[in-house]
Amino acid sequence: MKNFLLLAFLASSLVLDGCYTPLVEGAQQGYDAARRDPLKADAASGDPVSQYELGDSYCCHGGGPMDKVSVYDNHKATYWYCLAAKQGYGPAQLRLASIYSGRPIHGLHVALRASALVGNVDTDLGVALLWASVAAKQSVENADAMRNEILEQATAKDRARAAALANEWQTAPCKWAEVFPLATDTR
Repeated sequence: MKNFLLLAFLASSLVLDGCYTPLVEGAQQGYDAARRDPLKADAASGDPVSQYELGDSYCCHGGGPMDKVSVYDNHKATYWYCLAAKQGYGPAQLRLASIYSGRPIHGLHVALRASALVGNVDTDLGVALLWASVAAKQSVENADAMRNEILEQATAKDRARAAALANEWQTAPCKWAEVFPLATDTR
């Protein structure tokens, strides 16, 4: 069934994108790589918006075979998102919730999305629920909806973990290696 879905998705992408999917994907990767340099100094100096945008330029792998050939890096993305989130920057908190709930890819990444259909995305619904809840408390747009979606999928154990982490959310895990300590970057 997954193979059929992948073929259907790829076929529709080629039709909808006029067979330009590889060009669009390559252009997106080039754009993301090129926009990093101007952001690095401000991000390193502690600007949460620049940290978030730098995280965006690295985000994200979705667990499929295209992970090995892309310029994206979940470790670097979540490092920068984490710095911004712990300063109270709501959009970074919401992105962490999205990543850890199994929706790491956003934007125009057609090939990565198709690749993710045949891969396994790492999830930690307890951590995802924590960050969605923190973002929702700040009234970040779409945070309530994401929190509710995660709550529907979360087990009692996930909910308990999120509740335990909520008291000290500024020190809660948010970097990839903190959430998935056994995961390694295989590229």
